[in-house]
Amino acid sequence: MQDSSSKSSPGVNLKVLLSQVISDFDMTLTRFAHNGRRVPTTHSKDSRHPISSLFNTDLLNTYYPVEIDASRSTEEKLPHMVDWWTKVHELLIQQKIRKDLLAQAVKESTVMLRDGYKEFFDHLAEQQVPLLIFSAGVGDILEEVIQQNRVFHPNTHVISNYMDFDHVEQRKESYVNSFDIVLVKDETMDVPNAVLRHIISGRDRK
Repeated sequence: MQDSSSKSSPGVNLKVLLSQVISDFDMTLTRFAHNGRRVPTTHSKDSRHPISSLFNTDLLNTYYPVEIDASRSTEEKLPHMVDWWTKVHELLIQQKIRKDLLAQAVKESTVMLRDGYKEFFDHLAEQQVPLLIFSAGVGDILEEVIQQNRVFHPNTHVISNYMDFDHVEQRKESYVNSFDIVLVKDETMDVPNAVLRHIISGRDRK
């Protein structure tokens, strides 16, 4: 008589077997290539979008070979990885990227989750198994990719690098309510000069 406890069951509860699933994102949950072309990571993207330098391909081509070089030790790779991370984040700051542009950038990119991703994410969610995604990429973009694929479930938790956006738009209403004139995206002195001319001409007429 065979012990029933040794049998595998297709209906077994995943939560009994798994306490959590831990995964990387780039080239683990996402594809490495599609139709012979490299799929972008959260630190690389094709140049069709105005914020393309956020995903600088030159940096990827320079540092990725170092990252996967089996002949180098972790200690040898580390300074290069820090240099890569630093340069990418310097680009982020220089681009003055707006949070509302990220969704469009992801939508226009060719980033792809692996085939079968929906079953993977949905099954873990149904069984209430926590999915922890650790990534050295950009968390804002990573989350947007998952959101746009409609698999960002409550059991999904992301540990990554997040951009710290200025809250200019949130402050705009208070400025408008406090001042007579509020200039947005005007890099000239045209309005102040016009106001000044008006004041001076009015004073001269007296």
